[in-house]
Amino acid sequence: MIEQLKKPDGFILACLDDNFNWQKEWQKLDDCSLRCVDSGVIQVKPDADSFEGVVISCGIHGNETAPIEIVSQLISKIIKGELKPKINLLFILGNPASMKINQRFVSLNMNRLFSGAHTNYTKDAENTYELERAENLEKCVKVFYEKQSLSSRLHLDLHTAIRPSFHKTFAIRPHTDHLFLPGSKFLLRCLGIEAVLQHNKPSTTFSYYSVSQLNAEAYTLELGKVKPFGENDPDDFSLAINCLEALVEQKNLLEVELPDSKPLKNYEVVGEIIKQSENFILHLGKDVENFTPFPPDFVIAEDSDYVYRVGETEESVVFPNPDVPVGQRVAVMVKTV
Repeated sequence: MIEQLKKPDGFILACLDDNFNWQKEWQKLDDCSLRCVDSGVIQVKPDADSFEGVVISCGIHGNETAPIEIVSQLISKIIKGELKPKINLLFILGNPASMKINQRFVSLNMNRLFSGAHTNYTKDAENTYELERAENLEKCVKVFYEKQSLSSRLHLDLHTAIRPSFHKTFAIRPHTDHLFLPGSKFLLRCLGIEAVLQHNKPSTTFSYYSVSQLNAEAYTLELGKVKPFGENDPDDFSLAINCLEALVEQKNLLEVELPDSKPLKNYEVVGEIIKQSENFILHLGKDVENFTPFPPDFVIAEDSDYVYRVGETEESVVFPNPDVPVGQRVAVMVKTV
């Protein structure tokens, strides 16, 4: 297992190989130990005691390739001794089955199945994999944080967006009563994040699970646009890569290069558009970018007995996608704070 994971793409290849030997016993490296917790889930602990724990997840959607490549290379560097972990780490490649078919998901959007939402479905031959996988990932993160009594908990769930975006990189901060502290904003800037979207209610995303159930600080990070494996330019993600490596080695983030001196652009959710029937119409073109603003009174969407109209002040659209099943979210409407 160790030799294959040393390769830059070793983690990816391992998750695509049904015969890969995921060894669950701790394996000693130069400065840390490593073990497989589940398929596509690798835990790392440093030789010196640490009460800090960072979960870095990716591949919850199988076609979001850049984060998968970033995480695979982090693991490779740790195994080769090029990175020396000083904190507890849990690396997660969320949905290997959807990676194999180069699709966003197999049958269900896994990022709508957390915080127990997987129990809302009746299992069948098509959906069992993602329902059970979401439940298993919840358990992996819970055990990681709680079994070691980790007092400092951070979860970064890495994604890429389907559409282009006015902000090339942005973060979704799950609903929480905790203050958004300057240190957290600085961390996001170090990761190259341009804007942050504060969610206004509970959700079923992976990052919200960690916030609400495990008292962790967590973010969904959107790092650019979906591309096939091998077509991502590492230079496009250099800020995120440098920051993640600094976190692994517990380096001072003040030493990490920032993109510029601009502060985070802050948005808050003001509405969600849900597809209520097959009569749903989204009055936006397929080329509309995330964070495109619309003027007051503009009609965004219509359904059988529903109209979403922009309120008294300008609103921007995020994640517009009309090709979802009835009952699921089509878009999020936000405004600047």
